Amino acid sequence: MTASNNQISNTRVLVAQIPEGVAPNKSHFRTVTVTEDKPELEDGAIFVKNSVLSLDPYIKYDFSSGNEESPVAGFGLGKIVDSKNPAFPVGSTFFGPVRWESYSVLTQDQGLGESINLDAGLDKDLPLSVYNGVLGLSGFTVWDSLKRLGNLKKGETIYISSAAGTLGLLAGQLAKRQGLRVIGSAGSDEKVAYLKNELGFDAAFNYKTQDRRAALTEAAPQGLDIYYDLVFDDTVDIALDLLNPHGRIISVGTLALHQGQEPAAPKNLINILMKQLRYEGYMVYEYFDQWESFWKEVTPLVKNGEIKFAETVIEGELDIVAETYSRFLQGGYKGKVSVKIADL
Repeated sequence: MTASNNQISNTRVLVAQIPEGVAPNKSHFRTVTVTEDKPELEDGAIFVKNSVLSLDPYIKYDFSSGNEESPVAGFGLGKIVDSKNPAFPVGSTFFGPVRWESYSVLTQDQGLGESINLDAGLDKDLPLSVYNGVLGLSGFTVWDSLKRLGNLKKGETIYISSAAGTLGLLAGQLAKRQGLRVIGSAGSDEKVAYLKNELGFDAAFNYKTQDRRAALTEAAPQGLDIYYDLVFDDTVDIALDLLNPHGRIISVGTLALHQGQEPAAPKNLINILMKQLRYEGYMVYEYFDQWESFWKEVTPLVKNGEIKFAETVIEGELDIVAETYSRFLQGGYKGKVSVKIADL
């Protein structure tokens, strides 16, 4: 059926089967295409044509807690094609929570509170995909969490788990710029080499082939001052033992949960008391008023190459998103992973 002028053809990725205790794979999704009327927007709502979908670990929470046959929810970039919201005029470039579909409607109650009009920070000399990664929500999360919770001091030692992912890559570089000694872990020898040889990490190790405690003890003989936790697994037990007095744990990501692992359940929390440690979680959505400050500081560093970034942009139809996401969860890509489904 061909869509008329008042209709759209909307392809969606739906949850076909809810994963139970395992990382999602292609069999948990199915793709459908429907012809539907263009939406009549309520006041404050916007209608977005999606262009570049962001693949992130937390997407698992959105669909595994929902119902089968519901669209998968994530974040993405797009162009606003209809609007009843003056903050998001027609034609502006959008980043926010969208479903895995060709077109999405967002309202004041559903999604707009976590959305950004990118036109204020958009740099035409950079690929749009960077606003899914180093200059998007991932980059802002790292920049703001380190400023807000890190209390970074020159000469300190920071350990970053999942350091070859979008957040870890930027966290390490920002810490190096502040004069810290940076240690990272990643899931392949290739990624470890990239951290050390390309990004200048002082030490890095393969957590899949090396004993984490032994590797960290060797890499940080004077102990750790900060653990930037992007996985939320039992590595926190090791960090609690190795942190120096007044050390900090910044809990930002939960990659292990999305891979089907059990959540962290630290057994040595007494170290928090005895060493006067600080263990804090960070949720980015409270701090969106700092976006322009972030872009002002970090965009020039990305443009001139002082901040390096890695990204993988897969281009194709929506039916490739599920397989790409499954591979992403297993560490099959380096840096930020996005799927481009349409031009703006």
